[in-house]
Amino acid sequence: MPTQVSTAVNTAHLYALVAGESSGDTLGAGLMRAILRSDPKASFIGIGGEKMIKAGLTPLGRMEVLSVMGIFEVASHLMPILKLRSELIKQLLKARPCVVIGIDSPDFNLGLEKRMRRAGIPTVHYVSPSVWAWREGRMKKIKEACDEVLALLPFEKEFYDREGMPCTYVGHTLANQIPLQVSQDESKAQIELEKTSVEPVQGKVMAILAGSRKNELVHMVPVYAQTARIIKEKMPDVVFISACPDKERAEMLKDLWLSHAPDLSLTIYIGCTHAVIGAADAVLLTSGTIAFETMLLKRPMAVAYKVNPLTALIGRRLLKINMFSLPNLLAKRRIVAEFIQEQCTPEALAQEMLKLLTSDNLLMKNEFLSMHKAMIKNSDEIAAKAVLSLIKKSGIKTVESKDNKAFNGMVEPSFTVPANIAGTDRAARQEPRL
Repeated sequence: MPTQVSTAVNTAHLYALVAGESSGDTLGAGLMRAILRSDPKASFIGIGGEKMIKAGLTPLGRMEVLSVMGIFEVASHLMPILKLRSELIKQLLKARPCVVIGIDSPDFNLGLEKRMRRAGIPTVHYVSPSVWAWREGRMKKIKEACDEVLALLPFEKEFYDREGMPCTYVGHTLANQIPLQVSQDESKAQIELEKTSVEPVQGKVMAILAGSRKNELVHMVPVYAQTARIIKEKMPDVVFISACPDKERAEMLKDLWLSHAPDLSLTIYIGCTHAVIGAADAVLLTSGTIAFETMLLKRPMAVAYKVNPLTALIGRRLLKINMFSLPNLLAKRRIVAEFIQEQCTPEALAQEMLKLLTSDNLLMKNEFLSMHKAMIKNSDEIAAKAVLSLIKKSGIKTVESKDNKAFNGMVEPSFTVPANIAGTDRAARQEPRL
């Protein structure tokens, strides 16, 4: 493993974190709070969402720039991503934090981490890149970029151990935060479903979670809208609800839904995803961390994913696994139904969701409970301990900054997320309230 080439002094108690999407925002905020408990002088710079900013992050750029997934999709957004990385490298080299922590987003963060490590700044990658699933050759790049990997899943550490790459299994902070039993009635009350729902709540509630990235919404909403139409024909009393991490995504979801299903009502909530999932009888979702969260909340689900055809073609040649959703990967067998690319049709999704909406799903729920119990760890503290241990053993010299910030760069203002729902009165707009 290459060693750092710079002997420059780093800034004590200054931590840099870079997250590329809402799930990373959750992990980053938990890690920041845990670091503060061990290092009360800690300050934080980097890229994150509302949760990390609330926890004390000074933002150096907008997280939304990184919220792109896929091969073709990333290529079409390449220039703003490269510009952000270039600016971020300059700012971090100027600030010289005692560690740089890239949270997921490996295509962006591994390159950043490599530059930082070569400059003598210890680096951590939080959330293992899926080298065990595809792109196994990326292991060389990981070794060049990172001093340590923090893995969320138990089987990942075994893989890194075989490759001689330092790795700590930390679990996921949500497994510790989410109770083993979540009341559906309490979740409905939390979002005031009876008052806020576009339609009267007289039957089943189905959550539709199309994704947190722009390209996911573009690919998935048309399919989910047609799926909802089929289900509505079979179950007229069903109510559709959704959740988005911020107002921008909510507006995008609303516009896409109105384009494809102006005759179907969808109530969209902002910033209360767990309550929306908890209120649902079944959930249709786009693969990602949200599947893990739905598992922890013990709600029946079907998992779908659809990308640009070129991305799919390339991905199939590289993929080394026959399952892609986190519940199935954790169980090492199929517990939830998966639909990918051409399998992801309104008819197939509707058939599965109708089955989930009309069954007790006890077997699936019990499986989720068992996995949840097995994954309860003090994840934030374990991750913080690994980061602080790396800093200590790195031998990198640090100095106290005069203002404990050591930074006056391109700071963007934080933004606030509305607490409850997005929507306007149906009568006022003469269209379905979303």
